[in-house]
This record gives sequence, C-alpha cells and structure tokens, in this order.
Amino acid sequence: MMKLLLIGDEVKSRRLKAAGFEPEQYQVAIASTQPELERLLQTESFQAAVLDYQITSENSLVMLRALHDIAADLPVVVVCTVKDETSVRESRDLGVRACLLKPYSILDLHMALSANALPQHEDAVSRSVPEIEKVPASAEPVNEITSEDPLMKRTLEVAVRAASTRATVLILGESGTGKTALARLIHNHSALHDKPFVTVNCPCLGRELLESELFGHVKGSFTGAVQDTWGKVAAAEGGTLFLDEVGELPIELQPKLLRLLQEREYERVGETKARQANVRVIAATNRDLKAAVAAGTFREDLYYRLNVISLEVPPLRQRAMDVMVAAQQFLTEISQQTSKRLLGFTTAATHALQEYGWPGNLRELRNLIERAALMCDNERLDVGDFPELTKMQQTACPQAGEQVSLRYLEEAHIREVVARSPSLEHAARILGIDKSTLYRKRKRMHQQLSEFPLAYTSDELAEAAS
Repeated sequence: MMKLLLIGDEVKSRRLKAAGFEPEQYQVAIASTQPELERLLQTESFQAAVLDYQITSENSLVMLRALHDIAADLPVVVVCTVKDETSVRESRDLGVRACLLKPYSILDLHMALSANALPQHEDAVSRSVPEIEKVPASAEPVNEITSEDPLMKRTLEVAVRAASTRATVLILGESGTGKTALARLIHNHSALHDKPFVTVNCPCLGRELLESELFGHVKGSFTGAVQDTWGKVAAAEGGTLFLDEVGELPIELQPKLLRLLQEREYERVGETKARQANVRVIAATNRDLKAAVAAGTFREDLYYRLNVISLEVPPLRQRAMDVMVAAQQFLTEISQQTSKRLLGFTTAATHALQEYGWPGNLRELRNLIERAALMCDNERLDVGDFPELTKMQQTACPQAGEQVSLRYLEEAHIREVVARSPSLEHAARILGIDKSTLYRKRKRMHQQLSEFPLAYTSDELAEAAS
C-alpha cells in the first residue's frame, strides 16, 4: 500500500481520491493549505505526493516550495495545465520527478506514481507525458559499470573524462553491450547528474510518432493529436537527452536533429514558434554510420555533429574477463530483488558461461542468469540450470565453408542477426527481407529444428552429392 499526499484544492482532491485511488492500494491524505501541509509532513511519512499546480494562483508555488523545504527527498508528481510552460520549469527547479499535463487519465497518474516512488523504474510514464528523472545531488552515482577488460577500462576512463564537458558523445557498439548504461554513467558523473536523463528510443516508432515523441506537438497537428504535448527535448531541459539507436533516425527527421545540435532550437509538430533547448545530447548506435553516410541514409553533417567524442563498447565475446564479473553482478541484483539466497556459480557453470560466444552480449547474459536464478533451488547455479545455453552451444553459428547444410547456415545466420538487433524490423532490414518473411522463417525454424541434422559428416556429404 502506498501512502500518498494530495496537495491542492480540497474539492478537486477529494474528487480525485474518490475516482482514482482504491483503499487497498493507497492510503491518501489531503492538504489544501500550507499549515495543513506542514502539519502532515511533520507528523506522518509519505511515499509520494501529487500537487495540482494552478496557473492562476501563486499558492501552488508556495505549497511546492514548502514541500521542498520540509521533505526534499519526497517524490512529487505535478499536475499542470497544458500550455503552462513556466510551471513545468519551476517544478523541475524544485526537484519534481514528473509532470502530468491536463487532461490526463487515472492510468497515467498511477503509472507516474509507480515510476517515481521507485526512482530506478524506467519508462513507466505514458509517452504523452514528459518524463523527468532526477538523481539527488547527494546520492552516489548509480548504474556504475565494472570491468576487468583493459580495452573496456580505457573506454570507461574516456567516458568519465567526457562527462566533465558538455560535448556531444556518440557511443558505438553491438546491441546489448551496455551502451545505455554507459550513457547513464556519463550523465551521473557530469555536472548535470541532478538534472533529467531522458531516453528516446529511435527504432521503436514511425516517423510521425517519433517526431512527436522527440519534439512534442500541438493540438490538431495530426489525427489523434487531441491535446498539446511536450516532447522529450522539453522533458530533458537542463539535463541529458539520450538518443538510443540514432542510426535508425528517419532521414526526414535528421535536419531537425541537426538544428537542435547546432542552433539549440526546435519546433513542436504543428507549431511555427522556435523554442530554445538547453540539453546535452548523448547518442548511441549499433550501425556503421560511416557506411550509412556513404549509402546516403545518414547525413554527413549530422554524423560529424554527433561524433564529437566517440566511445566504442566492445562486444562481450571480446571481453572474456568480464563474463563472470557481469554474471555475478546480475546474480546479486536478482538475489536482492527476489530475496533468494544465491551465492554464485559452480565450476561447471562458470566454464560453460565463459566458453559461450554471447551473440546477444550483456542483454542475453542477464536474461539467461535471471531465468536460471528463478528456477534454481540451490545456492549456486550449476550448468544444468542453463539448458538453453547448452542447446545454443551445440548449435553455435558456423562459418562459411564448414560442413553444414545451406539451410542450417541460413538459420544460424538469422539467429545471430536477430540476437544482435533491437527489433525484428531492424533484423529484417539487415537480412534484406521483409518482416513477415522473417517471422515465417523463424516459425519454421522453431517447428522443424529437430527434423534435419545440424551438421553432416564428409561421408554423408559425398552420398548426398552422388
């Protein structure tokens, strides 16, 4: 049960309480005046607060300042009017975790509360709401990356040095190598560590939705635009904007991103008013952007604007010393989350984890560790807790010229590409086929895996050729 404080007009607060908060999930108190607010904060403890920010009254700002002075660490969700840009800025300056723009749904409010009562939770707020993440200035940097690999250590050293500047950073590496974690490390070590860190996932949306996600839109600018919406650039104001898989950014949006980087200006969809942006940009991609520039799918001037400081994250198969470091870190996190006593790995399991090639990198490693940990009944994970790993090792991707069937070579290649891609659509583009064809091939692979031998002897090949 979450203990929640509603701050604002008593009638509206009671109406909101009745409409949106089940007594089994929330224990709600209401403060409509500053003395009530101070009394409640001094006599009770709360997990989150919701403040109804009234643009026509200075009382809201007074209440917010009082709340910040008495309980600066209390997660606060502010509800404000759609076009009240000033209140959004003031709220951020006073440490507000998230801002919901009216009109909003009760589901949006529940998601915002869940996300901000648990600060490490990501992407819980609806896309129509600017996400504001804040790491308290007094906190230790979170999401630190540990490595025993010399090349990765050098990458981390450069990342920390880059954090002290406002220069744009481009992070290169395969899918699942930890590019997002490296971007967060840069943010956490920078002077902006107590400001928002906002992520835009470029491959996940079509051009129109991605433009709205990034820059925001005004009501009526396209079908379904029923209200004004601030985009991720506005949500990141004063902090860091992380463009994940920027290589997938549609060519039509690239000039607008270039303008943001060069002029620090942007416009919301359907709006002609230029707005200023004070954000530090970090971008990441698993694509070869130089090749994309040569192919005409990525602007050369944008590439150079992004590539001020370049960091390359090596794939896990090139960081053998880090496999067990990461595996133990994941196991410790899962043990804490599930309250299971998980101490480590047996010698056989360690050997199996180190021998595997990890085409899906750290993401694949974490998934396997989590699945094995949830099913394991012992304190140490054994090789038998990784049946998928054993199967994958038996079907490791062959090289051209090895004595394997053409069908197996194709399917092994599909498995590798899918494992390293952020989405099936992205994998289909790399393979040169459409998404529906890729879906059918993967379905056939699943159904017919045991219907043909994965490899052939020289005698069998000779017999097949005769």
